[in-house]
Amino acid sequence: MPASNNKVFRLERDDNVLIVIPQGDAIGFRYNDVHQESNSTLQILDDATLKHVVVDLGCEQVLGSIIISVLIKICRKAGLKGGKAAFCNATPDMQDVLQTMNLVKLWKYHPTRAEAVVAVRADL
Repeated sequence: MPASNNKVFRLERDDNVLIVIPQGDAIGFRYNDVHQESNSTLQILDDATLKHVVVDLGCEQVLGSIIISVLIKICRKAGLKGGKAAFCNATPDMQDVLQTMNLVKLWKYHPTRAEAVVAVRADL
């Protein structure tokens, strides 16, 4: 699993699910940190034992376009390898952003991380 010194994306693993937890909006980080952690998170998904992604949005009120675009890439990569992705724990404002961007039509939203993990693993 990734080094504990991640600033932008805290990463956790639950068997075959990568949990991505954005730690804030890009404006709060150096560009280089955002860029490097984005790339390293995408590379972690190359691990054949990781199939699904859950994005836990509980650490931040609202995220801007840079972090959201990274999250979209991460979710797409899970889909390309036959997995699923889901969002969870968003504030009402962040849920509005997900709705406005139609992201919940591509990847479901769940109130809790546990529900999101069960959902991405379900064979539906």
